[in-house]
Amino acid sequence: MRIRKLRPSPGVLIGTIALVFAFSGAAVAAKDKVQTNDIAKRAVTGPKIARDAVKSGKIVDGKVKAKDLAEGVIPAVPEQAYGRVNKSGATVSAAADAVGITGVSAGGPGVICYDLAFEPVSGTATVFGAGPAQPGSTVELVVSPGAGCAAPFTDAATLTKETSAGNPATDKDVYVDFIR
Repeated sequence: MRIRKLRPSPGVLIGTIALVFAFSGAAVAAKDKVQTNDIAKRAVTGPKIARDAVKSGKIVDGKVKAKDLAEGVIPAVPEQAYGRVNKSGATVSAAADAVGITGVSAGGPGVICYDLAFEPVSGTATVFGAGPAQPGSTVELVVSPGAGCAAPFTDAATLTKETSAGNPATDKDVYVDFIR
C-alpha cells in the first residue's frame, strides 16, 4: 500500500505535462520573430495599419508619386514659359530652345506680342545683350495686353524702350519668363 500512496494521480500527471508544454511553448515563441515570409500577401491592409505608423524614414525615396497623395498635400507646380525672343525690325522669332512660347509677332516699334501655352499671371523680361551688360534699354512686360497685339498673340507683350530718350527700341532681343 505504501507504494500506491507515492504514485501521482492521473490529474497530477496531466497537469504537469500541460505546464511543461506551456512553459516550453512560451520560450519557443519568444525566441522567434515574425518574418516577412510569415505574412500572407495582402494580409496587411490600410485599415489594419495604425494611424501615423508609417513615417517618411520607412518609405523608400522615389516610391511615392504625387497621384498617391491627397489633393493639396503637394502645392501645384506653376507652369512656366521662357526663352529668348529675337527682334529685328518687324521680324520676330522665338529661339529654338524656348519653352511654352507657341508664337510671337511684332506689335509695333519695340513691341513683341506672345502666344503662350497657357494664360500667364505674371512674368519678367530682360533686354538680352551679348557680352557685358548693355545699359540704355529697359523692358516693360504686360500680361493680357490690350490694343496692338492681334489674335492669337494676346497672352502677353513686351515693350522695349531706350532709357535715355524714352523712345521705342525697335531691334532689341529680350529674354522672357512667364508663370501661371
